[in-house]
Amino acid sequence: MLKSSSGKHGETIMFSKKMVVGLLMEKRYDELIGCSSGGRRILSMLISLSYDKKDVISWRAMEAIGLMTGAIFGTDPDIVRNTVRRLLWMIRDESGGIGWSVPEILGEIVRNNHELSVDIAPVIASFHEEKMLRAGVMWAIGRIGKVNAGTMEYLAPVVISYLDAPDPALRGYAAWAAGELGAVGAVDRLEKIKNDADPVPFYEEGELNEKTVGEIATRALAKLKPETH
Repeated sequence: MLKSSSGKHGETIMFSKKMVVGLLMEKRYDELIGCSSGGRRILSMLISLSYDKKDVISWRAMEAIGLMTGAIFGTDPDIVRNTVRRLLWMIRDESGGIGWSVPEILGEIVRNNHELSVDIAPVIASFHEEKMLRAGVMWAIGRIGKVNAGTMEYLAPVVISYLDAPDPALRGYAAWAAGELGAVGAVDRLEKIKNDADPVPFYEEGELNEKTVGEIATRALAKLKPETH
């Protein structure tokens, strides 16, 4: 278990993996972020919870990693940089599916640490060359683009190229990323898939729901062509 000095009235709080899961279930990210004495261990726990993308807890763990690194970076940037190095090792290691959530996690880290965008954002983008990582890369591009489109806007042609991909999740996340980047060059292709009924798992506001590719494309079009939607 993990000790924290951030409890109320100065009491000691012990964090176990079970407690971390409980906090994620209740979306109590502030208590994870407030564990000033155990950032490294909690980040490791969160990474270990991020593998099953059919489970909302995994998505919340990814989001919590971003929020926690954002809080830590100013006082202990080495923890964040070491976490990034570990994630990059995971994705390059021949370890099966263990690294398949790395693009999304790195996206959350960059989203919350603009200082890392110059170094890490291009690395995330480069992973689109790996088939199993493409959907995650599109997700990360969209998440970063949502708060800082300028960081990723040069990737608009890459995003647009996946709007007719066979994989519904890849199409859907590419459509969403196009909208977040303000990629007006995607409009024609988005129009072609706005009635696409294939389902896609979509994480938003702490919840994992199912949307169709068409719904995501229509939402992107509303951003790119607001006067007609």
